[in-house]
Amino acid sequence: MKIRFYSRPGCGKCESAKQKIKLLGFEYEEHTLEYHITLHDGWRKDGTTELMAYLAYKGDPKVQLPTIQIDEKYFDYPGAMRELKKLRKVKA
Repeated sequence: MKIRFYSRPGCGKCESAKQKIKLLGFEYEEHTLEYHITLHDGWRKDGTTELMAYLAYKGDPKVQLPTIQIDEKYFDYPGAMRELKKLRKVKA
């Protein structure tokens, strides 16, 4: 399983979510949202277009931080916690 965590510096909810993910026993890759909303080399290959489509569907990106990608699905904070708790039960 691959978990990508999209956040921005100084986000209190992001810090809280990262702590909870660690408490649940999962590892994650952290990515700053600013990187993914600016044009950069590799943006077609690194998931930027999928992330931006998810954020556009959900509304204002600032409201949706943190955004957490579990394998190929994107979740808001509460949705990701529910999914990770389910996955932890399956792992055990």
